[in-house]
Amino acid sequence: MRPSPLPLLAFASLAWASIQQVPMGQHDTEAPSDFAVYQSDVSPSHSIRIKRQNSTLCDTTVDQYTGWLDVGYKHLFFWYFAAEEVASDADSSPLALWLTGGPGGSSMLGMLQELGPCLINDHGNGTRYNPYGWNRKTALVFVDQPAGVGFSYLDEGEPVPNNSFSSAADMQVFLQMFVSQVFPQHADGPLVITGESYAGHYLPTLGAEIVRQNKLHPKQAQVPLKSLAIGNGYVSPLDTAFGYWETLCTTNPGVKEPVFNATRCDIMATNMPRCLDVAKTCYNHPDPAICAAAEKVCWDGVISWYDSESYAGGRNRFDITAPCDIDDFCYANTALIEEYLNLPPIFAALGVPPFLKNFTVGSDAVAEAFTLSNDLGISMIPEVQYLLASQIDILIYQGNLDLACNTAGAKRWTNAMPWKGQPAFAAKNLVPWTSVVDGKEMEVGMWKEVNIQMIDGDEKMTRFALVTIDGSGHMVPQDQPEVALDMLNRWLAGESFK
Repeated sequence: MRPSPLPLLAFASLAWASIQQVPMGQHDTEAPSDFAVYQSDVSPSHSIRIKRQNSTLCDTTVDQYTGWLDVGYKHLFFWYFAAEEVASDADSSPLALWLTGGPGGSSMLGMLQELGPCLINDHGNGTRYNPYGWNRKTALVFVDQPAGVGFSYLDEGEPVPNNSFSSAADMQVFLQMFVSQVFPQHADGPLVITGESYAGHYLPTLGAEIVRQNKLHPKQAQVPLKSLAIGNGYVSPLDTAFGYWETLCTTNPGVKEPVFNATRCDIMATNMPRCLDVAKTCYNHPDPAICAAAEKVCWDGVISWYDSESYAGGRNRFDITAPCDIDDFCYANTALIEEYLNLPPIFAALGVPPFLKNFTVGSDAVAEAFTLSNDLGISMIPEVQYLLASQIDILIYQGNLDLACNTAGAKRWTNAMPWKGQPAFAAKNLVPWTSVVDGKEMEVGMWKEVNIQMIDGDEKMTRFALVTIDGSGHMVPQDQPEVALDMLNRWLAGESFK
């Protein structure tokens, strides 16, 4: 359905003013400390090496650490930040995990362009403090995964990971070690796993893997998963394709007039039934050959009418109101992240192995491997159903101007998904929610949610919510940082979006 080798990466330009931008070379640098190494208590092939960093790398006052999970021939890079505000009476400290999508996208994009404690500056030679970083009330860890993405790497000659399920298995052990051995203050959580785009595949598979392993091994250290927060997620490819027509042919995304004229809209509408029919066949029989054929039908008949024109100087599939400045990523300042993270002092401070010569924000090899395995063509709705049945809360949040993982598709699959809460959820209408922006309370989008008792005799109410954000594309924390932080903090606190 997509021309780019990195089909669903979350890329956008910085939309707010620069603050305190300090070039790398103007800092006093310290000699990096040696790594501390933690060996897994439950898996002899897993270990974590970690070192403390300072504001030289990321302009924030909180503690920060970087390192790698080593699992056999795979090595997953992470960057951890403490919370800005820590409750003194809390028995355990909350933790959020962020995963950027792709497949093949580095989570350094989310960190340095969207929601990290610091953001890339306008010159690509340093960072600036982010007042809307998502570590305000929770510690935050970014992971480049699967191996082969960003600063994560594979031993020479080893195969590239090719699916969300095997990647989830590695991430589950990482989190188990991370909260029990490396940062035991997070042992009881709560943990929220969040991300955007192809994280609509990553997060449900990881969440389901955590739940399964917790149940299978109750005497081992438990990963304290409480909820998922999926942003503009690629959960159901079929419904994403269906949403192209509404996004481009109506004013529903919040535009004054439709993007496409009646001729193009009529062609897409004519081709839509066949696209949905073959996509359902792929869902029911996920053979790579069948799904490749389905992908071509949907691409030729529906998707290509916009996406084939999404390139430098053309349309932007991540924000239908914005220009596309560069190929694949559309936002020119994505290149600034690569410039910064490829500086020799950065490599030295992180302790990047000498054979890694270059950091890139996206891995074509991983994207191709996932495509060939048909990971892209399958639905993650079964994993979402399993998580809800296991009493894991789920937030689906959507920037309305995104096409790649559009709101229309998210509304469709969340209403149609069979589960105990479906009748109540589908019966509700989306209603406005308000937030404070630049000191003024205003309507910022729509929302609805249900709270359902999933297990008889258990008083726990499981929360499922859909929240939309106006004036935002694929990267909500980038486009609407103040609203995004408010949304996250309400979700973490269990508060309503009224």
